[in-house]
Amino acid sequence: MTRLLAALWLALPSAASAAPLSPLGRAAAETLKALVRIDTSNPPGNERPACESLAEVLAAAGVPYEIVESTPGRASLVARLKGDSSRRPLLLLAHLDTVGVEAERWSFPPLAGDEKDGAVRGRGAVDDKSMAAVFAVVLADLAKRGVRLKRDVVLAAVADEESGGRWGIKWLLEHRPELLDAELALNEGGTTFTRGGKVRIFAVQVQEKEYLDLTVTARGAGGHASVPDPDNAVLRLARALVRLDERRVEPRVSPVARAYFEALRGIETPELSAAFDDLLSDDEERVERGGELLRENPYYWAMVADTWAPTLLSGGFRENVLPSEARANLNVRLLPDTDSERFLEDLRAVAEDAGVGLEMVSGPEGAPPPAAPLDGAFWTALRGVVAGLSPGAVVVPSMSVGSTDAAVLRRRGVAVYGLEFPLSPDDQSRIHGHDERMPLAGLEYGVTLVSRLVTELAR
Repeated sequence: MTRLLAALWLALPSAASAAPLSPLGRAAAETLKALVRIDTSNPPGNERPACESLAEVLAAAGVPYEIVESTPGRASLVARLKGDSSRRPLLLLAHLDTVGVEAERWSFPPLAGDEKDGAVRGRGAVDDKSMAAVFAVVLADLAKRGVRLKRDVVLAAVADEESGGRWGIKWLLEHRPELLDAELALNEGGTTFTRGGKVRIFAVQVQEKEYLDLTVTARGAGGHASVPDPDNAVLRLARALVRLDERRVEPRVSPVARAYFEALRGIETPELSAAFDDLLSDDEERVERGGELLRENPYYWAMVADTWAPTLLSGGFRENVLPSEARANLNVRLLPDTDSERFLEDLRAVAEDAGVGLEMVSGPEGAPPPAAPLDGAFWTALRGVVAGLSPGAVVVPSMSVGSTDAAVLRRRGVAVYGLEFPLSPDDQSRIHGHDERMPLAGLEYGVTLVSRLVTELAR
């Protein structure tokens, strides 16, 4: 994906030549800067000050809101702009917590919340405070303009998404489910592809992979490091991780992935377009050939295969002592139609054959939720809005390889659609990384799109 995005982004206007922000875009930028200046790194989260910052925007427009604390300091904001209730509510979902930072690796203060080089800078500027800011100013704008709505429009700016949602969306659904009752919802999770300064593909997240964490444990004899023992827990763990990594997986193309790859065939490189053609064919040999080519592209491969990767290692307590135990965390992402129990049995057999144990630490909460509908009023409205902003752009469904709060709502029957505001490959790489920033041009596009889309869906 990185090569494609880099090539497509080259023709975008520079920050210096970009058009000035609209009043709504400027409001979104100022709201975002204020949010970024508030430290909501999770842990510990401490989202209440961010809720209060958003509340100021809503209160100025007369939008009723409630700040709900799940535990001291962990807060979510829910605001509701009433319609005539002839249709069920539309939910605008964003999260206020962020991942932490390695401040010494940043070239500017992580909580800068300023504008430089055509972007708002700081942790959370993209993930996900940009969406929270846009949703808040759009809701406030609807209230100020007195737009007559056929359904309530609800903003939920929630806590704890980065740690699984226990103190955020999950707590709200358990203790205050009436606040999140909705027919459909907009959330993070989509992808946009641009060329020549225009969005060519607008991919909407309708499904995501299942998240598991496994612990791989190796045990050995221990002893003095001056007398190396072949029965070394660290070496045993290392060999087992290699065995697990080499376990072969065959690609499986879901209906969502099929629609996504079909749209990319005319956009991607000739080599990858050919791989998509092979993968989508009915010929087994071609499917195998396409799969082999996709294995070289980690992002696209993750859309058609179960994946796992070691993320944490531990073992030993002194430099001169052989550890008797070593552990690794294995982060797993399963395709929605994968039988997780059978998958674990197969992986555990590989681990046991390598002489280590494997146990699940956290896993799916029930059966995978169905994908959001792939047709209907939402798609008609979105295609109309995108056509107005980006003539000729193709709107397609997609599956995200990461996790969001959407899965929890989809299990409750809410049709959740994930969006993205246009980002360069460089800016995408900064999400959860260093020097995070939200381009003002992408923010302007996002606030315009959301304003038009919400208006179309709610009136």
